[in-house]
Amino acid sequence: MKQLGVAIALVFAASTWSVEGDAEQEEIAVVVSRANPTTRVEQRELRPLFQTTRTEWASGVRAQPLNLPESSELRVEFDKAILGLDPDGVKKYWIDRKIRGGERPPKKVPTSGVVLRIVAKDSGAIGYVSSRDLDGTVKVVARVRGGRVISP
Repeated sequence: MKQLGVAIALVFAASTWSVEGDAEQEEIAVVVSRANPTTRVEQRELRPLFQTTRTEWASGVRAQPLNLPESSELRVEFDKAILGLDPDGVKKYWIDRKIRGGERPPKKVPTSGVVLRIVAKDSGAIGYVSSRDLDGTVKVVARVRGGRVISP
């Protein structure tokens, strides 16, 4: 009986590790409109865009960052990689920004599909989706893999 319990524990541990490993390997694609002349965006550029301290592209077009809901695992991973903040840190940041004034947070949209539709039509928009959701209507300017920003 003891061996059965050990075997079940090992199977559970292996399945948990596999699921967590897969989640960490999900690649996030940072996307802009095909009309946006930007071809690559580094982390040092993404952070101010998504903290709305940078509000324009080099071309002078107003930047319109888009965020998924706070409950989205993709959003949590993106915020950790780009902003260096967990969900509580993000909330505190925006409360502080509201108190001190300044630009509003990025527009929140409900799904990756909405991100893709808005970005495809708005040359100033920038958003992020799972690489699995890419559909050819947008341009990838960065990727986030394993918590690190990499080239498109």
